Amino acid sequence: MPMKVAVALAAASALATTSANAALVFSETFDDGDMRGWVASADEKYAGKATVRKAADTEDYGLYIPHEAKHYGVSKSLSEPFDPSEGMTLQFEARHETGLTCGGAYLKYLTADESFAPEKLDGETPYTVMFGPDKCGSTNKVHVIFRHKSPVDGSIEEKHLKNPPPMPTDENVHQYTLVVNANNTYAVSIDGEEKASGSLFEDFEPSFNPPAEIDDPSDEKPEDWVDEAQIEDPSATKPEDWDEDAPAMIPDMDAVKPADWLDNEEPEIEDEEAVIPEDWDVDEDGDWEAPMVPNPACQDVSGCGEWERPEKANPDYKGKWYPPMIDNPAYKGEWKAKQIPNPKFFEDSAPLKSIGNIGAVGVEIWTMSGGLVFDNILIDKTFEDIKAFSADTFEAKAEAVKKAVEAKAEKRAAEDEKRRARESSPPIGMDLYENLANKLPVGRDQALAVLSKLTVNPVIYYLLHIVSLFAVIVGLVMRFKGDGKAAKAQQQKDAKKKKNDDASDDEDANDEEEEEEEEKEQEETAAEENKDEKKPKRRLRRSS
Repeated sequence: MPMKVAVALAAASALATTSANAALVFSETFDDGDMRGWVASADEKYAGKATVRKAADTEDYGLYIPHEAKHYGVSKSLSEPFDPSEGMTLQFEARHETGLTCGGAYLKYLTADESFAPEKLDGETPYTVMFGPDKCGSTNKVHVIFRHKSPVDGSIEEKHLKNPPPMPTDENVHQYTLVVNANNTYAVSIDGEEKASGSLFEDFEPSFNPPAEIDDPSDEKPEDWVDEAQIEDPSATKPEDWDEDAPAMIPDMDAVKPADWLDNEEPEIEDEEAVIPEDWDVDEDGDWEAPMVPNPACQDVSGCGEWERPEKANPDYKGKWYPPMIDNPAYKGEWKAKQIPNPKFFEDSAPLKSIGNIGAVGVEIWTMSGGLVFDNILIDKTFEDIKAFSADTFEAKAEAVKKAVEAKAEKRAAEDEKRRARESSPPIGMDLYENLANKLPVGRDQALAVLSKLTVNPVIYYLLHIVSLFAVIVGLVMRFKGDGKAAKAQQQKDAKKKKNDDASDDEDANDEEEEEEEEKEQEETAAEENKDEKKPKRRLRRSS
């Protein structure tokens, strides 16, 4: 699409939305992206804090209820009170981005009151209409409740739609519309499809117009009033051959055990494919036991286990005897209190004039499901302008959100399928580990729990094996290196020892040589001394 055309269409759409918006009694689109005009209750009960943010899967802003298990209280006043006596249309969008478990998603259209202070909003703040979805447990409905003021005594009474339609509980955005006409008819629509319609006078309880007559509160049933239509026949007696002790069922003596009956097979066996749940706590839940499943060996035979003779109905069984019932001759019919004129009777032909003007829109809810978004909250006298506004805002958004939700659902389905595939085919070697775990004298359940988690997480399972193998390889390498270093050190030690030994041998040889030289010198010295001693003696002899 050319850029100029796209810009023109966008401008035209914005202009149409703005025009429709301006014509409405009240419209809140949150397009400003902030809480402008919305005031949170100061009551400490409302710990939840609403914000304005872009809703998921769209560029549209909305009033966001982020957290579960909290009360929320926030409201915005109309520029001026709105009188619904001539008819009204209420509409808003609500989406539970992560689905709904339990909680309300309705709005309270608060009654106009000069004393109203938004920071004091609570569950007792008067409202004119309460409209919107609510689900928790068995409750699932779109509320329509009016607070009607009696023209007789001024008392206020809530009027509830008798058969409210159920709310959708998916993750899509939904549009809720209530149209109340001046002729006292109404219609409730969800996503533009009418789900309930009828008369204010016929479809609400208590009725907008109370009954003309009521039970006389002072009237009491006479003590001798008989309201039992039938009684036991006092003249009847139990027949002599009536056996009350005969059993209803007796063994079938004609039955025979089928030829293919397997006496040594149990009808049920432990499910070998069952795994311990991830959240199983042995301390709190006890030892885990695998669930029992039908024994495959028994599927194609008549039965397994100990054969027991079947039973059949006892033809002589009559049960306990009771006298037959007859019409009660003293019966006077069902007692009813006499009717008196209702002192609170009135006939309000225009009940919309007695529900009060609307002065503000309030969110006063408790929810167990976070991720609730409100958007496009609209009020007007008739449906036409609101319908035009919706055509510009809701349809495109709903389609975009629907596609996004479907895409997420498909992704989740694919992931679930992969998970089931992983669970149905455990990682290689897991059977061996489980057999080993089952043989552990202690810690069996804990080991099986760990293996169960690894079964559904094969990536972690194989990663652990890779890490373990790497650790073994590193250990071997380090050991090899250590052995090499040790051998080298030993070689160096041996070489040093040899060197020391050689040096010692050299020293010993030197010592021997020195000793030999010393001995030789001593001998030479001794010889010289002997020689010297002999010489003088010879001289003496010559001189004599």
